[in-house]
Amino acid sequence: MNINEIIAAIRKEAGITQEEMARRLYVTRQAVSRWENGETTPGIDMVKLICVTFNVPLERFFDMPENYFCQCCGMPIPDRELHGTRADGSVSDDFCKYCYDQGDFTAKGVTLEEFVEATAPLEAEALGVSLDEAVSLMMTLLPHLKRWKEVARNEAAYGEEVRARYGDEVVDTANRKYVGMGEAAHLRADELELAIKEQLRRAMDAGDAAGPEAQELVALHRQWLCAYWPDGMYTPEAHKGLADGYVADERFTRYYEEVAPGAARFLRDAIHACA
Repeated sequence: MNINEIIAAIRKEAGITQEEMARRLYVTRQAVSRWENGETTPGIDMVKLICVTFNVPLERFFDMPENYFCQCCGMPIPDRELHGTRADGSVSDDFCKYCYDQGDFTAKGVTLEEFVEATAPLEAEALGVSLDEAVSLMMTLLPHLKRWKEVARNEAAYGEEVRARYGDEVVDTANRKYVGMGEAAHLRADELELAIKEQLRRAMDAGDAAGPEAQELVALHRQWLCAYWPDGMYTPEAHKGLADGYVADERFTRYYEEVAPGAARFLRDAIHACA
């Protein structure tokens, strides 16, 4: 797909006119029309603004499959010898050999911003651009990549309120822990998440928020929290406070209501009884 077709598709997916797209991008309607007609092509800075404004990954403009790029640093990895390895030694589809080895990330304990600052000089040299341009490009591309996008999505949805409650240091530490999780850690966390839902069903069937099934539920939920929370942060009081938020915040309530009606409230009651 040519760049003019990509821009037109992005606009139509957003359900807006050329005039509205122009307003959001601080250009004229005629400029958008020329892009879509293929008369002119937007520069890299404008492409980045389109990506940020309409929440689309930068690689869409390169017309390449997702696994053409390392899902950590954004480096093109068209050849298999550039790919990293999984825990069993097989080739990783997602990550380059510089970022991922034997199922684990080579750079651990870093936030997205710290990773960009550390690697931008290499990106600038490789692309022949300034350091500031490399940083700008990476900060546009990387939040859409697999290693970083969950944290970026959570920051957009919950970042302001979570930082106000727990502070920047706690949130940054939690983010470092999450993006540093390798294959085995993510698999274990996913297994715990499924186990919690199944145990929640069993505990609700038993009908006792303080009974043996509820105690097992709370123990699993604690393990899941500790997989993501900074080391040493867990306390029963913090666990109970989080559970209160599950009932107060409809975003979390909806998630647990997928198990059964009243699931968020039952989990809250179980945590208060058993944590």
